[in-house]
Amino acid sequence: MELKEVREGESRLLVPAVQVPEEGEVFYNPAQRLSRDLSILFYLSKGTDVLDVMAATGARAVRLAGYGLKVVANDRSVEGVRLIGKNARLNGVELEVVQEDASRLLHSRFAGAVDLDPFGSPAPWVHCALSSARKYLAVAATDTAALCGTYPRVSRRRYGFSARKLPNYPEIGVRALAGFVIREAAKLEIGARPIFAHAYRHYYRVYFELKRGAGRADSVLKELGDYRDVGPIYMGNLWDEQTVKGMLAQRAEIGELAKKHLALIAGEMHHPQPFFHLHALCRELKIPAPPMSRVLEKTGGVRTHFSPLGFRSSLPEEEVRGIIASLVS
Repeated sequence: MELKEVREGESRLLVPAVQVPEEGEVFYNPAQRLSRDLSILFYLSKGTDVLDVMAATGARAVRLAGYGLKVVANDRSVEGVRLIGKNARLNGVELEVVQEDASRLLHSRFAGAVDLDPFGSPAPWVHCALSSARKYLAVAATDTAALCGTYPRVSRRRYGFSARKLPNYPEIGVRALAGFVIREAAKLEIGARPIFAHAYRHYYRVYFELKRGAGRADSVLKELGDYRDVGPIYMGNLWDEQTVKGMLAQRAEIGELAKKHLALIAGEMHHPQPFFHLHALCRELKIPAPPMSRVLEKTGGVRTHFSPLGFRSSLPEEEVRGIIASLVS
């Protein structure tokens, strides 16, 4: 396997020298550095050990180990395990490397935090990941078409919710993923509360704080609901203020895109209802779109990381519509 060296944060990484990530013997997607950057900040803020279930090249695991966290990096492929070892040695870090099927590993190991980041849907592994994680669980999904409502039958079959595609689909997809994990956790009498989430292109990720007990599971289940005939999905706040502040306080080296996303999230976390898509609202009202700056000023709104054409406001939707119409008239 031909390799090339790349840099992520303070780490040097050997990765497959391919143009398309799916063509590599071991998967590495440079566009997912954003996700890895934010995960570094999250786990450092919690000070927890991490089980990286599908570590591939070890990009996340090696970087975490470089900041002193205890990490177990697993991959089922021989080439993946070898590459994780090479990257650990290249950076002079220590971590445990395991070659095991993900389901078997999750049934035999426990960790403060479990990071589940498969290629495609995480659905087959969520149940056993919940059994393995003691405090935190991070779940990522790249089958966003199923979560966004592009294929409603797949949405129901894979994630158990009724779906249709809405203008603010990235957030609805994240909330659908959160709702699925919450329901799976409740079967084990675990309350899985979302405390951080983000989306970028075809990649969704939600972090959960886990607390055991039937009452705690019931409490989170109460925050599931329907939104415009889509549901059940999670309708509570996707971000915990202390978690976001803890991430902002970290001094790890991250990219500019991660900094931008985190800054937007720090502003939007105080507006928990789903974001409004300005151009979609204006199409429904049959009016031209007013400047976003005026919309934010009049609605007390903020930008969202989910979409450059989106904004959040604590006002009811009908009031937002009226304000936008008045700006045009």
